[in-house]
Amino acid sequence: QTEEVEDERVAAIRKTLQGQLNRLSESNIEGIVVQIEGQYQKYPRHYVTSVLTSLILQSIESRINVLDTFLYVNAAIVGAVYRIVGLEPVAHLVQTLMEEFERRFVQSLGEFKAHGAADAMLGKECQNLCVFVAELYNFQVVSCQLVYDMIRLCIEDINEFTAELLLKVIRISGQQLRKDDPLALKEIVRQVTEKVGKMGKLSARCRFMVESLTSLKDNRMRNAMAQNADNVSRLKRFLGNMDKRRAVGAAEPINIGLQDIRDIKTKGKWWLVGASWVGNQHNGGESTVAVPDVPSENSEMERLLQMAKAQHMNTDVRRSIFVTLLSSTDYADAFERLLKLDLKKTQAREMMRVILHCCGQEQAYNAYYTLVAYKLCSYHNTYRLTLQYALWDFLRELGESDVGGLGRLSDESGSAVVPLRRIVNVAKLYAWLLSRQALSLLILKTVTFARVGDQARVFFQVMFTTLFTLHRKRSAQDEQTLFNVFHRAAANPTMCHGILFFFHHFVRNCELVAEDDRSVVKWGCRVAKQAVRSSVGTASFDDI
Repeated sequence: QTEEVEDERVAAIRKTLQGQLNRLSESNIEGIVVQIEGQYQKYPRHYVTSVLTSLILQSIESRINVLDTFLYVNAAIVGAVYRIVGLEPVAHLVQTLMEEFERRFVQSLGEFKAHGAADAMLGKECQNLCVFVAELYNFQVVSCQLVYDMIRLCIEDINEFTAELLLKVIRISGQQLRKDDPLALKEIVRQVTEKVGKMGKLSARCRFMVESLTSLKDNRMRNAMAQNADNVSRLKRFLGNMDKRRAVGAAEPINIGLQDIRDIKTKGKWWLVGASWVGNQHNGGESTVAVPDVPSENSEMERLLQMAKAQHMNTDVRRSIFVTLLSSTDYADAFERLLKLDLKKTQAREMMRVILHCCGQEQAYNAYYTLVAYKLCSYHNTYRLTLQYALWDFLRELGESDVGGLGRLSDESGSAVVPLRRIVNVAKLYAWLLSRQALSLLILKTVTFARVGDQARVFFQVMFTTLFTLHRKRSAQDEQTLFNVFHRAAANPTMCHGILFFFHHFVRNCELVAEDDRSVVKWGCRVAKQAVRSSVGTASFDDI
């Protein structure tokens, strides 16, 4: 009976996803992404991931050439799923894709050698899969490492079949490959030149491939690649704008190579959180992120990398930020070294999320992370915005599924109990930043204080009581500082009403506060009420 239920679920998922993918185009991609996200919320992730992977690969593995439009729109769908749903489903698709590509590559290469130049008899499955990998790279789903590994596989045996694959990769993503890792491209051109020199006479297609690689290395192919860049630019903007419209995951490419996929059975999947893994923690692959200035041979570096692995820092960006934070001498040094990582805009947002993660994992509250966050907030407003979105994500994790408006509603919201130490540490961090006005109380504008759950209630009790006890001296300066915090929030009277309601029922006589600080908390509640009443200018708060 259980198998029948599973079959019914898979059939329902397949019917829905097949219908959505059949009508996929650039104009309706956003609506289809919403439908796919709905399937992940409605059914177990494993079922949806398996069906989605099989449907996409089946449509691509055609014996005839698939249109570039079809391939890059499907690649954009995968990029959207990566940002909305997370790493696991896309990692499964990439793994299946590369395993199938290698199988098809060996099969097609054998058939080509058996039939000589009569490659008309060959199917185009391998070419279509190759182009799809290149399009995934264009949409930042995979890193350049995987594409370069695919190129190295092709140049092991240069002939018309492999030359055709290389030409397609060069045409679709050559310019981006040159930008991301020019040294690897230079080395590949050197290897190809050496092999071609030993081969003697070349076919016209192979000569054209060598000329194209050389022109790409010398940056002489911009005009030839401009058309493909224009084709995907609209979809790239769509994926980029998702960061602004929704609370999405980081768009850091999955930094795995072909050898990582080959070694899955023996070493596991190091790029997935919670997956078993055996082997070298720090491989020799190329990285697109500056490595922190700590010698890799140092035993301290190895220890930090092991800690990063234990804390699920599964991308180069997150590992670099983590190692920088834990190897800095103080918060000022950490701030300077984080800026020297020279991260892109989307990558820089990971700084705050790693800081919050580290702060939450400490056994006791550590003000070091708060001071680093404060320096970043003072440096650029984008870090304040990231802290706001990170807070909404954290509140959803605590069970407040309606926080964040259009934000991501995960099917796991509120399903797990968050450790108390993490709640307390994160609450104290936000309280300190609010006290210094690095953040505004308006970050709470989407919270419904009248019906917060148990975990969120504890979070806000700790945050507000900490905000008040930071001014326990109750001097005139303390009162003015606290007054200003709530005065700035009066632009949203509804939120202020909710906060004062929460103070009245859960903060004024909070049992979490030490006996000596209870008078300070009651004083803080009075100051907050006065600030709101003086700003709003009504008597609507008199009964709170």
